[in-house]
Amino acid sequence: MGIQKVFIENLKFYRKQKKISQKDLSIALDKGFNYINSIECGVSFPPPAVIDEIARLLDIDSETLFSKKGCPQNIRNDEKSQIPQNIKDELISNVTKEIQRILG
Repeated sequence: MGIQKVFIENLKFYRKQKKISQKDLSIALDKGFNYINSIECGVSFPPPAVIDEIARLLDIDSETLFSKKGCPQNIRNDEKSQIPQNIKDELISNVTKEIQRILG
């Protein structure tokens, strides 16, 4: 999962947790009323100073907005991305064992 997607999911999670609308957060940042919507839709990405201000308004560290473990959705997405590799490893192991059994 890319850093922008991680950021978006964390932003949505913490914004909703604080019960702050996209419009209200946009206004608090002194931006247009669709500013946060454009970020959450992946159309734009805020500069570092705005990221710091968003974090301050949400009462979290800026780093939390980029953490893969920052919100439940990102944790689930990260776990999902690991499942295919785990299945592949298990299949390879099982096939290898079966070939060794057959060949004796």
